Amino acid sequence: MEPETEPQAPAVDPIRMQQELAHDQIAAAWQLHTEQVQERLETGWRDHIERVLTDRLEAVSAAARGEVERLVSERLSEEIERQRAHILRAVTERLNQSVRRIEQAEDSTQWTDALLDGAHGFAANVALFSTLGGELKHEGHRFAPTSEIPLTSLDGFRIPISEVPAAGSLGESLDTVISMATAAELSEPLAAALDAGGGRRICLIPVVAGRATGDKRAAAILMAWDGGDPLDVNVLELLCAFAGASLDAAFDHRQPSSPGGKVVNIIPIQPVLSPAAAAPPLAEMSRDEQELHSKAQRFARVRVAEMRLYQPEQVRRGREQSNLYVALRGEMDRSRAQFKHEFMLTDSMVDYFHLEIVRTLANDDESLLGPEYPGPIC
Repeated sequence: MEPETEPQAPAVDPIRMQQELAHDQIAAAWQLHTEQVQERLETGWRDHIERVLTDRLEAVSAAARGEVERLVSERLSEEIERQRAHILRAVTERLNQSVRRIEQAEDSTQWTDALLDGAHGFAANVALFSTLGGELKHEGHRFAPTSEIPLTSLDGFRIPISEVPAAGSLGESLDTVISMATAAELSEPLAAALDAGGGRRICLIPVVAGRATGDKRAAAILMAWDGGDPLDVNVLELLCAFAGASLDAAFDHRQPSSPGGKVVNIIPIQPVLSPAAAAPPLAEMSRDEQELHSKAQRFARVRVAEMRLYQPEQVRRGREQSNLYVALRGEMDRSRAQFKHEFMLTDSMVDYFHLEIVRTLANDDESLLGPEYPGPIC
């Protein structure tokens, strides 16, 4: 037997093999390329979408923010207007109440309390000083609850106006003075009584009387300073102006005094002469003379009213002791001298100041003026 022979492997076709390899490589290259293209396409799309969405969201956000701001602005403007009207009503109501109290005051205590309470509504700390006799005399005060000033620090306080530079300046100008609360401006005693720190500002507002007569002067001074909040000086000036105008009204003292001698019925009085004096023939006078007589009468009423308002104890004591002139000598002499200088200019002039003293201070009893009283101005 012939031996068996093994089958031979088919011969490898090198060309076909290379073709297959090339095909496989091309497929791989295409796959790689398509993956890269797809990746770049997908990346670019996301970037575009993100940019579009970002732009639109920013636009929507800006539009929404603008609309919200517009609505808030409108609502805020409406609320501010409502609050402004509310505050204005509250201020005018408080001012009106203060003015009514000043107008309806029946004695010096009520008048002082009305002015101080009204001013205290617009300033944390206020103090009132009369100016009769060339002195600043404490009449009352209102301090903030947080104030460290002792409540009795001003009791009985008085000082010559000449020693308080800020008050002297106010007396000359009759305008509000804003001063530093230092001893150099207020004097050492007053600065100490007010416990005024050197860096604090204090507002001095005059209560001007005599506007009707042309004899304007500061009958009193309201001192005000803040407790941290700014002062509304305009309202304080308005209150003091009305308080000063109320002093231009005459005083009828026909009601009995209280033990403290402070009950005064404040009502307007028409010009009236003492029964012992004959009324001058005004109808026969020139217009200028009539105006001079009218001013002289008002001057007399206001000056006597101020004495009764700010010096009630001296008035009471003078009546009781029948020496009103001695009790009020300084103020009477100054007023008599001014009346003579400004009004005793014509033969027809009457000493209205004397008549008002007799009628109002002495209750038509001239003997109450005392033996030292010099009598009418000749």
